[in-house]
Amino acid sequence: MKKKKQLVRLVLCALFAALIVVMTFTPYLGYITVGIIEITTLHMVVIFGACLLGAKYGAILGGVWGLTCIARAFQFGIIPFQNPMVSLVPRIIVGFVAGLIFFGLSKTKCKKPIALSLSALLGTLTNTVLVLSSLQLFGGFQVLFGDAAKTLDVIIATLISTNGLIELIGAVLLVPALYMATHKYIKDKI
Repeated sequence: MKKKKQLVRLVLCALFAALIVVMTFTPYLGYITVGIIEITTLHMVVIFGACLLGAKYGAILGGVWGLTCIARAFQFGIIPFQNPMVSLVPRIIVGFVAGLIFFGLSKTKCKKPIALSLSALLGTLTNTVLVLSSLQLFGGFQVLFGDAAKTLDVIIATLISTNGLIELIGAVLLVPALYMATHKYIKDKI
């Protein structure tokens, strides 16, 4: 029985990974671009998968997201996101943190919808904070733009913060709804 559950978890992880790949390269699905603002929905897939499958699978899904982010950065010439320290590492941590928080809260008397909302909230904040920090540390703006880098940093921080708020609201609303709608059908299988 344990091997069957492990197989089901592995298959679900593969399905989530495939969904991340499809969403990344389908316009206006994984990344919604409006002018210079780009909002991602991929964090919700990673956080949902992490809550459903656990921190280990969350880290794997975050890794898939990070790798597709790097591929997309090369496709569109987005230089800062070609760096794995900006695109890959933060996304792995997002999946791990979301799964860890959800399963940690699930062992307490915390109600599932609240645990899911907190996992989505903290997972999204983890993404926003780590990506902003990584862009600052590893983005290479000083090398590319010299003195204008500080102005560019402020513009990017403002845009990503705006995106982060929208992404946060979406995750806090959608992750618990998706989990509650699907978990009752697969809880005995995972």
